[in-house]
Amino acid sequence: MTWRRLLPLLLGAAVLAPAAGAATATGYELRHVETSGYPAIRLLVRSAPGAPAPRVYENGARVTLTQAENLGQSKALVLAIDRSQSMREAALAKAGEAANWLLEHKRPADEVGVVAFASSAVALTGFSRSTIDGDSALHTLSTDRVQGTALYDAVRLSSRALARQPLPGRVLVLLTDGRDVGSSTSLAAAVESARHAGVAVYTIALGNADTAVLRKVAADTGGTFYASATASSLESIYRRIAAELDRTWRLGYLTSARPGDRISVSVGRASAGGSSAETIALPGNPASTYHYWLPHIFRTTLGALIVALLVSVILFAIALVAASRPRSVRIKQRVWQHTELRVTRPRSRRSGGLAAQAWLSALDRRFRALPQWAKIQRLVERAGFDVPAAAVIAGGVGLGFVLSLLVALAAASGLIIVLVFLLGLAAPFAVLHVIGAWRLKAFDNQLPDVLATMAGSLRAGYGLRQALQTVVDEGAPPVSVELRRVLSEARLGRPLEEALISMCERLGWNDLLYVATAVEVQSQVGGSLAGVLTTVADTVRQRQQHRRRVRSLTATGRSSAFVLAILPFVFAGLLAALDPSYMLPFLHSHTGHVLTIACVISIGIGALILNRIVNIKA
Repeated sequence: MTWRRLLPLLLGAAVLAPAAGAATATGYELRHVETSGYPAIRLLVRSAPGAPAPRVYENGARVTLTQAENLGQSKALVLAIDRSQSMREAALAKAGEAANWLLEHKRPADEVGVVAFASSAVALTGFSRSTIDGDSALHTLSTDRVQGTALYDAVRLSSRALARQPLPGRVLVLLTDGRDVGSSTSLAAAVESARHAGVAVYTIALGNADTAVLRKVAADTGGTFYASATASSLESIYRRIAAELDRTWRLGYLTSARPGDRISVSVGRASAGGSSAETIALPGNPASTYHYWLPHIFRTTLGALIVALLVSVILFAIALVAASRPRSVRIKQRVWQHTELRVTRPRSRRSGGLAAQAWLSALDRRFRALPQWAKIQRLVERAGFDVPAAAVIAGGVGLGFVLSLLVALAAASGLIIVLVFLLGLAAPFAVLHVIGAWRLKAFDNQLPDVLATMAGSLRAGYGLRQALQTVVDEGAPPVSVELRRVLSEARLGRPLEEALISMCERLGWNDLLYVATAVEVQSQVGGSLAGVLTTVADTVRQRQQHRRRVRSLTATGRSSAFVLAILPFVFAGLLAALDPSYMLPFLHSHTGHVLTIACVISIGIGALILNRIVNIKA
């Protein structure tokens, strides 16, 4: 190796020697502390090679980290290269080849983009894990024909692009051989943009570059400044940057200190001799400037416990008052529990409940004529609830709003917020559908015995109404509840046959139509209704046996359809648990959102087809 090739390596080793010595002496070196996102504190820490994530202490007490990312393992990286007229074609070609080494040796989870700047800053590629676009952009760099070096614009453009990336580790490697000329952004604005986005800027000064500015940008963002006299040593600098990123950590935690307080942040060990510490002031007014009207005891830990205890007692008292009921209401409820005809239940009259009930009733009357509204009301009645359809819709909207608000506070994407809102909106309807299906299944299991009881009552000399009353008195829900409603409608003047048909339409169960048809035919042409009900009971029982036989024969197909429908979601959950970075593109990119929606739609269509194949109506 000649002295000309050895000299850049010796210079690079001299540049890194102080930092390496600091990291070796204490184990960890605190490079940068960012407080612009208060109460979130972000740190850049350099460690010894192979060292694990460091522990962080605030004022001597260990904090819980919300972020611990090694920049060498997973990061969003921008390679920014100066292509102004001061960069000769040969130097620009070597700069592209040197940057391409870092591109080719990136980690699989890294997202890399390329930015070139001269008279203006331009993003040559978007962020991608693939190296094809970046390799093509770096090998086709050419000198700009217009004078200018938009250095600050390049920093701001790259920082804004990195801020939109989901990966918490964000790095900008910037190479230039001159000073800023023609930027629309100031140096302070460019540095603030990088700090706000959490970007660590690594600057490379080639030849006669403005080293003072590049040192300031690197120091204010937690990066490192490198200098290279010739373009031939650029590849060695990119190699050292890659080695430095492997031992650089991006850490974050939430501080409990007040605005304006001064805190001491240290990394490494709890002892002062084994840690790297820095004292900083949090943004905001100092705590001493606030006016405290409470005594000093309430500003201590004991005072906080006393206040919490008082608030808990007050809330418990409010809950007791809210749960207490007048004596007259309690007596009415006791009487209601022991009466035979329990059509309506007395309720406590409260102004808030009455107002909400009046509002829901008005809304129900306004939209009652809509077919969709009638379907919702029928779904509620089928589930056995005595609430208007407006209450279900209002509950769905409220649940969707609360869930979407919680997801929005967790900084989720807009698509996830919309999907969660729709999920909350549909949840009450899904619950009603499931409860209604359970209720109909219980009704179907009771129907043969109910018909046999009615037939026995008719043979004993009772009429149809007395036979129905017998089932109401001795039967169990849901049959007794529905037949009680039929008898109530008959007492109000509605024909018994019409009340039974209305019950069949309300429940939507085909076997009930046999009963209603038999009663209607018998009322028109006469005959033995007891014998008809006995025949219908035998028919319903045979249909149930046949239906159970069909379900047993199709159990394998139904279980296969369920497994095939749920397996993709289970597999996606396992991948997310084993390698979260593998699933990030599906959650934080437009293409991933489109693919996720397409997958869910295709899985739904496949599950529907399989369900129709194995679902044989008997």
